[in-house]
Amino acid sequence: MLKTTKVAISLPKEDFEKIENIRKKSGLKRSFIIDRAIRFWLEYLEKKEKIRKYEEGYRRKPEDIDEIKAMEKVSAEAFAEEGWK
Repeated sequence: MLKTTKVAISLPKEDFEKIENIRKKSGLKRSFIIDRAIRFWLEYLEKKEKIRKYEEGYRRKPEDIDEIKAMEKVSAEAFAEEGWK
C-alpha cells in the first residue's frame, strides 16, 4: 500500500467550487481528484524535460542529409518487403 501524507492547501474559492462541482457529479473523492491533477502535472514536467534533452542533443548533433537519405532508403525497402507501396 502506498504511504500517504496529509497536506492542507489554499485554493481560490472559484477553483475550489469547480473542483467540488466535478467531485459531486463524478462521485470521486476530493483527494483522488487532487492526486490525479498533481500526477498529470508531474508527468507533463517529465515529458517536457525529455523533449528539452532531445532537442538539446539534436542541436549538438543534427542528422545530416546522408543520414536522412539512408534512413529513407531503408524504410522504403522495409515497407516494400511488407507489401507497402
